[in-house]
Amino acid sequence: MVITPETRRPGSPLLDLVRLTRVLRLGEGSASVGVGVVAAAEEVPVLTGAVGRDGLAVGVRCPWRSRVVPARGCPPGELAVALREVLRGPSRVLVVASSARVGPRSHRVALTAALDAAAGRGVPVFAAAGTTRCAVTAHPWVVPVYSCSVTGRPSWFVEWAEDSEEPVEGFEEDPVGGDPEAAPRGLLAPGQEVPGPYGRATGNGVAAAVVAATAALLWSLAPSVPGSVLRSALLVGATTPRRWAPPLLDAQRAWEFVARGVA
Repeated sequence: MVITPETRRPGSPLLDLVRLTRVLRLGEGSASVGVGVVAAAEEVPVLTGAVGRDGLAVGVRCPWRSRVVPARGCPPGELAVALREVLRGPSRVLVVASSARVGPRSHRVALTAALDAAAGRGVPVFAAAGTTRCAVTAHPWVVPVYSCSVTGRPSWFVEWAEDSEEPVEGFEEDPVGGDPEAAPRGLLAPGQEVPGPYGRATGNGVAAAVVAATAALLWSLAPSVPGSVLRSALLVGATTPRRWAPPLLDAQRAWEFVARGVA
């Protein structure tokens, strides 16, 4: 991943919010890390553009491998196939911008198995959080990502995940843990009015792409770090700006966490 002075956005308040500016400078000249994205056809260029040259410039030279799925939710079997296809490639980080709809039990099992495979390979998965949990965001390896504004507050359209009427295969417990005072599981990241080649983009999927590109950036700086350590760094290296909200992405603290393991 090559970050040049022309493509870097050192003055971006969104980068400053999650302390990405300094880490981007550290990433100058480092190797690229592939990122896979599973999203609707119209969403793929927006998601990748938001973190590319004309966006936040987090993943300028980050090769993206995409798999197109339906826009408004995807059958679990089809989503499982898409994930498997992306996992067969060189991608070391995955973004899932489509939720899993209700489907046959066998298809939900296949989707869970695909996510288990990502966990087994140490491929972090960042998914756009929705208003209801599904087999993707309920999976323990997957990190749900919620959008926040430039102030660090959850975006106006963000709603915390609630139990769906359809039981999620293999995940009977509430992902929050049943504690009404506990913050929702996952991360907050910039996903509101993020600049890009197609204009300013907004959505939880955009926030998930920002976190995935940050993961790729950190991995380019420490390529030998296991995926589980990188995932933990992004979760541990975060601050909580608001009560009862997921922690905010903090790239600098995440890098410090990773660097301690490779020093």
